[in-house]
Amino acid sequence: MNPNFTPVNFNRNRHAKLWRTLYFTVGIIIFLMIGFSIWHADQKQQREARENYINSNVPTLFIHGWSGTLRSERHMADYAEITGAGQRRMIIRVRPNGHIAVKGKIEKWMHNPIILLRIDNNRAGEFQYARWLTNVCRLLKSKYHINRLNFVGHSMGSYATVYYNLLNSNRSDVPRSNKLCLIAGPYDGIIDNRKANQPLTGSLAKLWDDQPNENRLLKNGQPKIIHPEYQTLLQLQNRMPSQIRILNIYGDLNDGSHSDGVVTTTSALSLGYLVRGHVSYYQTFKATGANAQHSELHNGNLAVNRALTNFLWGRHYNMSSDEPKYNPMLDKMMNPTVLFNHQEHSQTSIGIR
Repeated sequence: MNPNFTPVNFNRNRHAKLWRTLYFTVGIIIFLMIGFSIWHADQKQQREARENYINSNVPTLFIHGWSGTLRSERHMADYAEITGAGQRRMIIRVRPNGHIAVKGKIEKWMHNPIILLRIDNNRAGEFQYARWLTNVCRLLKSKYHINRLNFVGHSMGSYATVYYNLLNSNRSDVPRSNKLCLIAGPYDGIIDNRKANQPLTGSLAKLWDDQPNENRLLKNGQPKIIHPEYQTLLQLQNRMPSQIRILNIYGDLNDGSHSDGVVTTTSALSLGYLVRGHVSYYQTFKATGANAQHSELHNGNLAVNRALTNFLWGRHYNMSSDEPKYNPMLDKMMNPTVLFNHQEHSQTSIGIR
């Protein structure tokens, strides 16, 4: 017999082995429970996504504004992915010389694919934006065989989207435009704030030609003061593709300026006069309060993200009425600190059948 062996050592080893087995078993159970919870949550999200969102292969192209980057589009795309409404599939980069670089691809089987557009020269102005956008859309049609396309634009990206559609109408070498979600578009002027990123000389400086409470809409919806950039759009008014459906999102800080700090509500709402009678559907959405500041409208504003997502992909969004029927499930997810007034919304909306 080993003189070092005692019953105490034997029992200690036996207990240690039992505890190791118990720890391992408990660990496996916890791991399985966590895995099941993740799987169950994923299945629930997929089920809710199927119930609440359409399944379309029409891509949606996001276009940032002045001084914007991909980060300007990130929060809106994140929200679409979190809710299961859409998924990022492609990033397109336009170099200052106009060269286009593409990362990712679009396939016919993809569910509500999202394309993010980055324009390196992000202070080129909306007219140059529209020319580059034309080249991007030609590429999407010729190389990736995309026949229909949604657009999400912010600020000058919104103006560029409208101008692009007026320039190209329903040309056969670009995808047919479907839905336009336009955020904080400066269609009839930008407030001259003399900010650091605002051009003070050159042709683009003339676009900063508005002041709070200086302009207003007439009874017919036309702005009283028509700035040159708005006149440019009016001259092409009849070229707007009639099949397009538009959601015009704008902000009001509720500080007496009747603006989002950069674009007045009059400038944003002047889009209505431009497209009325020329498109199949036009709706406005007003965001208010501090989160309605020009840059905050695309920077995690839950009300904006929700309105955008429902308009583009919502299964229950009613395009046959002046008052869209929003998704009840997403109503519950609304941040109560973000104002969303259905009555005010309907008062500022124009449905065109």
